[in-house]
Amino acid sequence: MDQLLDRSIFFRRRFVGPVILGFVFVIALLVVHTALGENNTIRLRLVAYNVACGQWTTPEQVASSLMPLKPDIVFLNEVPKANAGEKVKDWSHRVAEKLGLNYVYVGAISSADHKAPKWGDVTGHYGGKFKSVLSRTPLTGGTDDALEGEGWSPASVVRVETRIDGRKFALYSLHLPGGQTWQTSKHRRLADIITVRDVSLDVIIGGDFNEPTDGDVMRTLLSTCKLKNAITSPSIDHILYSAAAPINVVNAKKDWGPKKETAPKGKNRGYLSDHPWVWCEMEIAPLTSSE
Repeated sequence: MDQLLDRSIFFRRRFVGPVILGFVFVIALLVVHTALGENNTIRLRLVAYNVACGQWTTPEQVASSLMPLKPDIVFLNEVPKANAGEKVKDWSHRVAEKLGLNYVYVGAISSADHKAPKWGDVTGHYGGKFKSVLSRTPLTGGTDDALEGEGWSPASVVRVETRIDGRKFALYSLHLPGGQTWQTSKHRRLADIITVRDVSLDVIIGGDFNEPTDGDVMRTLLSTCKLKNAITSPSIDHILYSAAAPINVVNAKKDWGPKKETAPKGKNRGYLSDHPWVWCEMEIAPLTSSE
């Protein structure tokens, strides 16, 4: 009798236990699969920031301020580069390194040909008003285009491409003059580039447009290039994105960042820059088989 009881216990341990464990494992897989199906979207955090040549800040201070936003892509405008003869690390790369962004592209055209010492950083090692893109995903095909039109010159955009979860994006960082009509603006020349180059790509543009959110130039740019503006509050700094792509902006804001109370009160009012940064978080639908 004792032997029969022992065999019964052995059978339950040997066969019933694994069956139950297997059943639990299958249920767990189904739950995981359902969770993935419900949340199978790309979360993308973007920042555009005119850093005013670093006149009032260092790249490490900029990165520390942006770190809580956990950006995946940063568009820097009026960003300085190392002056001739200076053996220092690139300013944009220093920001990227502290933010954990491994891919950087820096343009070669300084806005209005501004340079140090008048347009230099706090250390005197850097100067100029360049544009750059910092990214968590690899960047390819970098170009730097000067745009024709009224207003100060040169005015330029940098363009790179990246893939995010299989979806291909054209990324633009820019600094353009404002105050013109659409017909004579450099924004119109930007539209010409986008409509030719990016027929098959999703587009994200971040930077200082020097045009208000609800102005004619921005409205015409959006409609011409089939873009939407993530920044709906009054601003001249914007983050634009493809309207054709299934993208949902779940959060967006602008922020001046930390204020240095002991700093001289000048154009920047004690902040890191004379511009606030603009930030948004997007949900991007995954690619379908037809895409």
